[in-house]
Amino acid sequence: MRRKIQGIMESQQIKKLNVGYLLFYIFIPLVVGAIFTALSFWALQDDTVAMMVMVIVLCCIFWWSLCPGIVYNNTRKKYLAELDARGFIRNYTFKGDGCTVAVNLQNGQIAMIFKWNPRQYFVLPANHITNLWVDDGKMLGGSSRVSFLFILDGVKVRVNTFTSNRVWSMKSNYIVEGISKANIMVENLRQASAAANAALF
Repeated sequence: MRRKIQGIMESQQIKKLNVGYLLFYIFIPLVVGAIFTALSFWALQDDTVAMMVMVIVLCCIFWWSLCPGIVYNNTRKKYLAELDARGFIRNYTFKGDGCTVAVNLQNGQIAMIFKWNPRQYFVLPANHITNLWVDDGKMLGGSSRVSFLFILDGVKVRVNTFTSNRVWSMKSNYIVEGISKANIMVENLRQASAAANAALF
């Protein structure tokens, strides 16, 4: 049965990835680059063609490395403001690099915004979570990623609290802080789930 809490419909199927957006992100710079390269071969001298190709390659690198983050940050601001306007009480909000999670303890709700699906956000009862844990990423020599994970309506969601391109000691402040943040979010989600269950009775 569908129901509304604070004006937000709580019946959504989680979709972490928008395939159309991903294809657009991957292929648009390739297509544009191929067109400009072909035109430059037709109209320009060899030296200018080489320079044009280099500029196109640099533009593609810029697009692939920066544009998704810019889009994600902008849509995150927009959706969080929309949640606030619709009465979603954000007791805790964690802005991860690939997923933002907001927790409403009063109404037992969880809201999610995914980097690779910037066209929508998701709000569900927190008691739909069936599993919840912290992954410290410990390996031989330390860790390069700390995250908290949960299964929500059968979908596994991982939210990083720390990532690095190098391995850090488990005693490092970065790792310790990442674990602390993950533990806090796990506890918040447990409390929200309990609140959602209590609202059923």
